Amino acid sequence: MKEPLDSVTWSLASLDDDPEYERLERLVEVVEQGLATCAPSHGTLFALDWQHASFRFSPHLVRGSEQEQWPLSPYPDGDYYIHLSEDFLTGSFGHPWEGSPCLFGQDLLDVASAKVDDILGSPIRRSGLHTHHA
Repeated sequence: MKEPLDSVTWSLASLDDDPEYERLERLVEVVEQGLATCAPSHGTLFALDWQHASFRFSPHLVRGSEQEQWPLSPYPDGDYYIHLSEDFLTGSFGHPWEGSPCLFGQDLLDVASAKVDDILGSPIRRSGLHTHHA
């Protein structure tokens, strides 16, 4: 995937030391909330899973014990998982082999990137370019 200019990518390596999956669950919650916040109130998102069933759903109608769950997780559990807005400008891309989630779209980054930094640490790429740590 060619990461767009308004994107940030993190490594999932820090989750290797998360025996109770607390940080993983928090990551999923932050990304799902961010995507829902950025979606229009009656809009839908696409959830794409390469070579598997894909979905179109309203993020405002999922969640809670009686409600439907999100189709696919932002965490790439062996497959490429993509969540996209209808205009393709906002979303998440989970890369299973690199072990990384990428969030894109400035609105999503504004609401979620600082929280993801707290969970996963500093990003490995911004706008598709590797970050350099001093």
